[in-house]
Amino acid sequence: MEKGVALQGKLVTFLVGQTELNLESTSVFESKTLKHSPAYPDVIPKQKVIKIEKTTILDRDVTFLVKAYLPDIVIVEATTELEDLLSDKLAGLKKEVFQECRKFLVKYQCLPNFDEEYSIYCISNYRGDPELYLTLYGERIAHILKNERIQLDEEEIENTLQSGLKYAKDDLTLVDWDGAFMFDPHGDFESNIELFEIANVQLLKSRILDSQLDHRLEQTIVLLKQTQRTLFRSKEIRANLKEIIQIRTQSLLESDAIDHNIKLIGDWYSARLYNQISKKFHLDDWSRSISQKLDVLEDVYTMAAEQFSVSFSTTLEFVLIAGWFVLLVGWFGMFILDLLLRK
Repeated sequence: MEKGVALQGKLVTFLVGQTELNLESTSVFESKTLKHSPAYPDVIPKQKVIKIEKTTILDRDVTFLVKAYLPDIVIVEATTELEDLLSDKLAGLKKEVFQECRKFLVKYQCLPNFDEEYSIYCISNYRGDPELYLTLYGERIAHILKNERIQLDEEEIENTLQSGLKYAKDDLTLVDWDGAFMFDPHGDFESNIELFEIANVQLLKSRILDSQLDHRLEQTIVLLKQTQRTLFRSKEIRANLKEIIQIRTQSLLESDAIDHNIKLIGDWYSARLYNQISKKFHLDDWSRSISQKLDVLEDVYTMAAEQFSVSFSTTLEFVLIAGWFVLLVGWFGMFILDLLLRK
């Protein structure tokens, strides 16, 4: 293997979005099972294919596969064969492909301000240990993974190249925040690509939920500053508290159904790969942040509900006392009037 030899392979880029449409009613069909070792019964959400479309971008044939994780996640996966994955022209091609992918997200009415993009560089036409490519092209690979044009520090390059995971003798998967390099002499990439897509789905949902909680915290401050319509506010606060509990429950069910169950598989290669992807995406940090915000909201609404409950009870007591006072005044007035009439 000589330095300067082109690194032939295929580029798989995908964009993940969340739609407001009900994909359950969309005409879709289930894709073939991608996993074969290990199997994930009832762990990973079923993936369905919505459509397949082919086009040409910058004189390259690109195949777009639009998939869905029911009920509301759309994944647009684009695949193109390249003679050299290390080419300087790669950045321009990726930009055009992602623009085309976003057109599909718009078509399926995905949230405009939230999406996740990722690139996977798949190499199968090689012989020997793929780590030799890291020795020859390590700096270039690190720049591509970081999506950076500036000169990277040697330590940063070394840390990036050390994130590789091996399973068979001559395969290697290199994981980073914006992309991954996968070497497999048999071209068995699909199951790993699905894991990257699932992790990006988790990241997208975490970002959306985190933003929603920030907005709710702002609304809570405004709500608690209001001083009128106590009874109405009490009902609103109790309704919000109930909704917060439902959000917490749904969040736990969705994240644990995938993340926790995959990790329980143990030392399987795919489980270890997903764990590594999760660390790169800081999914645990997102989960902790969301949990803390839910705790704050739940505590605030609980205290507010108790406060307005006490306030309402106190108000009722004052109303009763005032009522009794009015009755006493009326009774006293009638007593005086009766005495005057008798005279």
